[in-house]
Amino acid sequence: MIPGAFFLNLRKKPRMPRVTLPSKQADGSPNWVDLKDPDDWMAADLFAIHKAVRIRQNANGDMDFSNQEMADDRVNAFLGSAITGWSFPSPTPAQMNAAAADVVLGKTLRAKEWATLRLAALPLISELEGDGLPEPKSGSEAADAGVPVSGEPAS
Repeated sequence: MIPGAFFLNLRKKPRMPRVTLPSKQADGSPNWVDLKDPDDWMAADLFAIHKAVRIRQNANGDMDFSNQEMADDRVNAFLGSAITGWSFPSPTPAQMNAAAADVVLGKTLRAKEWATLRLAALPLISELEGDGLPEPKSGSEAADAGVPVSGEPAS
């Protein structure tokens, strides 16, 4: 170390902590799941999650959907991309390319584990979807901010 010098720790600290689950591993320590940092998500990741949730129309023309199933599909699609590691002896959903995330999660996690993980994931999903962000400026507010409106040059 150089006397009188200071060093910045430029290592990015993850904002999404390890999620500790209520179950225990064989050694008595809690099971855990690591999730991808919110700053590492791309828009394409969100588009893939959006594609996972669909409303179907049955042969009679009626809409065939379950609100809870749609909510579960959304969370499972998110978790399939978000889980970067876990304490379970099986591969993560992303490592199981051929299997759907809901199948991997459903066969690996107990209901209480999935519920804990779901509750940890919901705020992150909201953040990535832009919930809580200020509305973009438009109209005269945008012009005042230097954004051209109606083809006028910015002042």
